[in-house]
Amino acid sequence: MLVTNVKSRPQYQQLRFDASGRFHLFIGQGEGGLAFQRVRPELPDSAEISVIYTGESLTGCDLSEEVSGCGWRQLTLLPTQVDALQLLDEVLAKSVMGIRLYVAGSEGFIGVAEQVAARYNLQSDELQREHQGSSARRVYCVHCQTSRDDVTTNIVVCRGCGRHLLVRDHYSRRLAAFMGVMADAEAPGCLPELCEVYE
Repeated sequence: MLVTNVKSRPQYQQLRFDASGRFHLFIGQGEGGLAFQRVRPELPDSAEISVIYTGESLTGCDLSEEVSGCGWRQLTLLPTQVDALQLLDEVLAKSVMGIRLYVAGSEGFIGVAEQVAARYNLQSDELQREHQGSSARRVYCVHCQTSRDDVTTNIVVCRGCGRHLLVRDHYSRRLAAFMGVMADAEAPGCLPELCEVYE
């Protein structure tokens, strides 16, 4: 990271049951299953709860069996993040006022889930986010508009245009990613040796 305390950086907290909600939707990925295991005993049996979970993650941590063993009444296990986010979109399209959304997983997964929620005008008090798992960031190349989800360094090669990107600490909620700008704009090509170390 380049700068600390950047206001655009997402802030995460542990998931907690929100009793003011009428319907509770949990969606998680990879290590996000740990948050589901932790919060499950706190949930009242009378609450209307649905769970969407995918074991697909950057680290390969699949907690599908553990999540299944928590005794959820409405649990959907899916093979990929794309499938889980598509189901989230379908559920939110049919949802009514009073829904509460709980998201747990990697930063990239949380960001994309937030994008889906924003399409249905979920407000910040209707959404909780808990970061679990990889510290990799999702980076958006401002030059070719492609994203990369596995970035753990400040300089990275864009998979879309091949530019060496400096990963800024500014996080765009609209794009659900940190901004990557050309690192060697004044002297293109001067960073290949440095980027090999970071790749």
